[in-house]
Amino acid sequence: MGTKKPSIKKQILNVAVLLALIGVTFYIIFGNSDGFSIKSVGQFIADIHWPFLLGAFLCMVLNIGCKGISISVLSKALGYRKGALKNYSYASADIYFSAITPSATGGQPASAYYMVKDGIPISHTTAILSVNLLMYTASLIALALLTFILRPGLFLNIDSWVVKVCIIVGLLVQLLFLSVYVMIMVSEKLVMRIARWLVNIAAFLHITKHKDEYIGRINDSVRRFKSSVQMLSHNRRVMVASFLLNFLERLVYISIGVLVFFGALHNIPELAGTKIDVLDIYALQAYCWFGSYSVPLPGAVGASEAIFNNVFSMVISNSVLLSATMVTTRGINFYISFMFAGVVTLIHHVRTHFIKKD
Repeated sequence: MGTKKPSIKKQILNVAVLLALIGVTFYIIFGNSDGFSIKSVGQFIADIHWPFLLGAFLCMVLNIGCKGISISVLSKALGYRKGALKNYSYASADIYFSAITPSATGGQPASAYYMVKDGIPISHTTAILSVNLLMYTASLIALALLTFILRPGLFLNIDSWVVKVCIIVGLLVQLLFLSVYVMIMVSEKLVMRIARWLVNIAAFLHITKHKDEYIGRINDSVRRFKSSVQMLSHNRRVMVASFLLNFLERLVYISIGVLVFFGALHNIPELAGTKIDVLDIYALQAYCWFGSYSVPLPGAVGASEAIFNNVFSMVISNSVLLSATMVTTRGINFYISFMFAGVVTLIHHVRTHFIKKD
């Protein structure tokens, strides 16, 4: 895991790509929905019962906080006691850079950069972020199992096979990551055998020309991950705490959409007759989130919106209200969230580089 200073040029390029994707997405949304407009979104937001809307924004802030607390717990286990604001900033950097890079690849390196700048050695920074990533993935799979056990019928009732495939593929990708993480801890040699086999196939198909270099990089990454996790794996209480905080982070994230839906249900007459319990809405939100992991675009922009509209069409028949619910939910849990995280990251960056160095 590198600690290279985030490139301004790359950030500008990534944000430009993200804005282009957002522009295309909303052009399609507004163009394909009869009667749907910015005005209708504004009216929808105005009609939401305000305590629910406030709760959704609080969940947005708390979502970042859960990640920050997990980083704090892991850091303290290695003897580093950074303030709550710094840990919140590390989590914000992760969320902001994850949002603007494909497959969320920029989040952890950005967090690592700021943690090292604040005096945490790279080896310990890698350990903290590696364990947090492990627990994040494990909590996602745990939530998926819980969702399929409690509400399998909702998945079966999704009328688009494309969306169902996206959900399954998204979960299989995360399950693959978790399996690799566990295999590294159990048998590093087996992982390297599989890696060499895959790289040899890639070389045979002329996908890569420098197979020895790739194998060397994979070997370094595998050893670094294993040694990192071993630094903390003996402390079961800390590992469990990190898992629970990551699980809570996911529930808080999903709660944003749940609060938007029930806030609308509370005040909007067209939705007043909708009969659905809170677990159903949590499950629908979870399925939308699982599906987004199948799309390697920044923030899964475009795909997430399409998946949401398809999944929630089961409970919202009015297309204008459906689109308004989607735009409001995504507006809070992604667009406003990543901008908020970006502002927090910028403030931390300025304080670290230009104002004071603790």
